[in-house]
Amino acid sequence: MSGNGLLHLYVGNGKGKSTAAAGLAFRMAGNGFHVFFAQFLKSMPSGEIEAFKQFGGLIAVFRPFMRHKAFIWNQTPEQREETAADLAAGWNLFCGKLSDASIRLFVFDELLDVMEMGFLDEGSVMDVLKSRHPEAEVVLTGRHASASLTEMADYVTEMTVIKHPYEKGTPARRGVEY
Repeated sequence: MSGNGLLHLYVGNGKGKSTAAAGLAFRMAGNGFHVFFAQFLKSMPSGEIEAFKQFGGLIAVFRPFMRHKAFIWNQTPEQREETAADLAAGWNLFCGKLSDASIRLFVFDELLDVMEMGFLDEGSVMDVLKSRHPEAEVVLTGRHASASLTEMADYVTEMTVIKHPYEKGTPARRGVEY
């Protein structure tokens, strides 16, 4: 791919993957670039979504429609199938945006997890990423990335948990985790 758009992977079991992606979105918008921020597997309100609204339309947020809001591991097999179909439909809708040269940053938050669960074919996702417009910077987040995606990426950053208050029973806190 010619151009200077690069692929970033933010991976690991630690806190900070979505936060790093949001930080890059703010940086791009602060420089006047349009951002497409898609969140997979998230349905709750979050502070970054509210903050994005302050950028006058430079950051557009999308979440695939999901019939079931429960965590994947709490869903029945039927609900899980429906969630997989909903996420795939969302990805298919978002794929067309990658050719829009007016958008300089695409964030696909938790897309790596969606692929790891088998809800999307990694080869197909890689093909779509390879065909994006040449100036498109792309961020994928999730716990793990395959060797193929790691090889394809230009940046790979791992967030590793050393210590987290959740281990002591502290729930997610507004403004810090969401």
